[in-house]
Amino acid sequence: MKKIIISVFILALSVFPSGCSTGDVQQPPDGTAGIEGYVTAVEGGRILVVSSEAQDFSSTGGVDEFYNAIWFSNAPDSIKAGDFVKVWFDAVAESYPGQSEAIHVEVVQGQKPEGASLSQSEALNKALRIHDQGVYAVLSISYNQETDKWNIRLKDVMVMDEKEYDIDIEDE
Repeated sequence: MKKIIISVFILALSVFPSGCSTGDVQQPPDGTAGIEGYVTAVEGGRILVVSSEAQDFSSTGGVDEFYNAIWFSNAPDSIKAGDFVKVWFDAVAESYPGQSEAIHVEVVQGQKPEGASLSQSEALNKALRIHDQGVYAVLSISYNQETDKWNIRLKDVMVMDEKEYDIDIEDE
């Protein structure tokens, strides 16, 4: 009887950690990343990645514009706010933003338009330093060669009215 109780206890302990995941497959067998998006904050050895594409959950009673956001530990030190990344990971703590450990992070090199001194990621980094309190989805990044300015549109997804910011950054 003792052996059965111990076996059941060990089995229960081996199943328990899987209860912390969202149930979604975050690293599909085809090798695609679990999330693609912009790094909008770097803090205490972690990076905050906010998806670049909104999901629509209105058909099931949810919001019509949801941006996935996850804090990742175990990210390379070379990652900066403003970088566009692909991240592979496993389980996510159910919170918003979620929390997980990065298995692999790949930086996608940003564009540097003709005539611009800054790249997209450098311009976004400057905008994020202006608005450093919040969880932001990046709605758009564009460079105007005539004015020599970047325009960056951010949406704070943590506030009820989802306030949007239109930020102009001088190209240096």
